[in-house]
Amino acid sequence: MAIRKFRLFLASGLEKEEQWLTAMSAKGLHMKKYKLGFYTFEEDKNKAFVYQIDFQRIATDDYIQLYEDAGWNYVDQSIGLFHYFRTDASNESVPKIYSDYESVVESYKGMLRFYMILFAILLLSQLGGLLTWKWGGLQIFTMSLTGAVVVLYIYMLIALKRKINFYKRN
Repeated sequence: MAIRKFRLFLASGLEKEEQWLTAMSAKGLHMKKYKLGFYTFEEDKNKAFVYQIDFQRIATDDYIQLYEDAGWNYVDQSIGLFHYFRTDASNESVPKIYSDYESVVESYKGMLRFYMILFAILLLSQLGGLLTWKWGGLQIFTMSLTGAVVVLYIYMLIALKRKINFYKRN
């Protein structure tokens, strides 16, 4: 039986998402699919998996095969960039997807570049609203909503930059 749960994570919180998915699996709920914050789980109390998420722009068959050869099974993807993998929780010999800090830093740098481009597009798309400002109710609402998204983006970009700096120092 499929069970759906809604949960949002920022890109800067990949570790939290991995921990949550692993905890759900320990309870017998195993991720099957992800779409727009909705996770679909299959229930099986006899299994438990550890989850890892990789940020990769181009996920070729060779890319997926590389991780499967290392013991990770491909589960699903989100927006074609975040790829979900899992391995049996009892399998202690399977290393993390990124076992060196340089790879972690490069992954976070890729995320930072991607989200900075989206942030710039968001800001540019709002120029028309600012240039034609008339104090209408709908305009105030949409600018308020945009302001909240801008604050969220700034928070995420700062968090990604802090993660990059943390892994560079270690």
